Amino acid sequence: MSKNKPLSHYVPKFSSKYWADDSQFVSYLFCEHTSSVKKTSKGRKQWGRKRGLYSWDIENSLDRDLETKVAPVYEKLVAISELDENERLLWAQFLLSQLVRTPSYMKYEAKIRDIHNTTTVPQHDRVGCQQCGDLAFVANRDWCLILAHKDDYFVRTDNPVLQSGFIERPESCLFYPLSPRLCFVACSMPNSWNAFTHKPNATIGYEANKGWAHFINFQLAKCAGESLIISPDHDSEIADRMFNDILGSYPQPPFSLHILSDISDLDTAYDSIRRIMSITDNYKYPEWNDCEFEPLYQRHQE
Repeated sequence: MSKNKPLSHYVPKFSSKYWADDSQFVSYLFCEHTSSVKKTSKGRKQWGRKRGLYSWDIENSLDRDLETKVAPVYEKLVAISELDENERLLWAQFLLSQLVRTPSYMKYEAKIRDIHNTTTVPQHDRVGCQQCGDLAFVANRDWCLILAHKDDYFVRTDNPVLQSGFIERPESCLFYPLSPRLCFVACSMPNSWNAFTHKPNATIGYEANKGWAHFINFQLAKCAGESLIISPDHDSEIADRMFNDILGSYPQPPFSLHILSDISDLDTAYDSIRRIMSITDNYKYPEWNDCEFEPLYQRHQE
């Protein structure tokens, strides 16, 4: 019966191919049986997938209505090319969809439904739409593309988007490695930012200082669900030490599970998300602290 369910790539194959050599990735994976991190090789199509994660309707809609359309936009960003307005909206849709389609997010979502005894699902489950108002919170931020120092690299995790806070808030930002060499950032903005009226600047790009990519890799690995991939060319003793120690230690908080009404609700919202994660994972998570992301904040320009 289970074989009739789709084998869903919650991290699309086209977005992860850059981490593979001719045949495989190197994957760091948390093993629940030994409570330790294992390192293994994975074929180019064998990572970032799970059977039965979505229905066939959602699987087909992701392919038809999103991934087929966004794949050339992805290649355009990798080539460090500017996107037009429609492409920006499509890219925003892809990032927000990627946040809510991972096993980690869906686990927390299922716990909330269980607590509230509800079976309600979003109208555009996992796929989103180009008419959704939430897209403005990504599309109308200023963007940058960061090239890793020649001695550094970026990893890809099973929670591939690193989101620093509630998307409605100007101080939040999103990091999304496009390849081992390049990372996309939807920047934090000044406090005066209005997502629905701001006209974003042209996308900027620069090379990061040596070591900065490893700082982001640390954050990415910490926010993973249970695995990440690294290019075989970049696997090293440093990677072994880092990823064995912190992989999945504080999974990406599912911020969109809490509707943020106004800034006075901010502390309550963060605590609500933390408690859902703690109940689900049977682990008392500390308060979420985004100060570590501050090197890229633009809010200090005010």
